[in-house]
Amino acid sequence: MNIEKHHKQEIALRQLETALLLYFAKKDLFSVITLAGAAEEILGQLLQVGAGEKETPFRSVLNLFRPARASVRGESRPAHETDLFVHMDVRNEAEFLLGRAIDDYHALTGELSGNMQKFNEEVRSRRG
Repeated sequence: MNIEKHHKQEIALRQLETALLLYFAKKDLFSVITLAGAAEEILGQLLQVGAGEKETPFRSVLNLFRPARASVRGESRPAHETDLFVHMDVRNEAEFLLGRAIDDYHALTGELSGNMQKFNEEVRSRRG
C-alpha cells in the first residue's frame, strides 16, 4: 500500500482544470458536471475551514444528479424525474457548476488559471 498525503486544494484544482478542458473540447458534459461539482464541494469546504467554521464531511457527488434519498424516505420527487432518467439542461448545469467552482477557487486563492479566465471571458460574458 502506498498512502500519500494530498492537499485538498490541489485535488480540487486538478478536478476543475480537467472539467474546463473537457468543457472547452466539447466533450462529456456529465463528466464536467461531476468534476466541477466535486471541485466546488472541496473548495467550499476549504472556504468554510478558512472562515473558522467546523469542517464538515463531503457529500456524495452523486447528489449533483438529484438526491435519490427522497424516494427512500417516501418523499415525492419532481414529476419529470424517474428511477432511470434525469431531465436537465446539461450545458447549463455544467456552466453553473464550473462558475461556482471558479468563484470558490478565486475566493480561496485570489488567483485564476488561464482556463478559468477563458471561461469567464467566453462563457460568463455571453450569459450576462
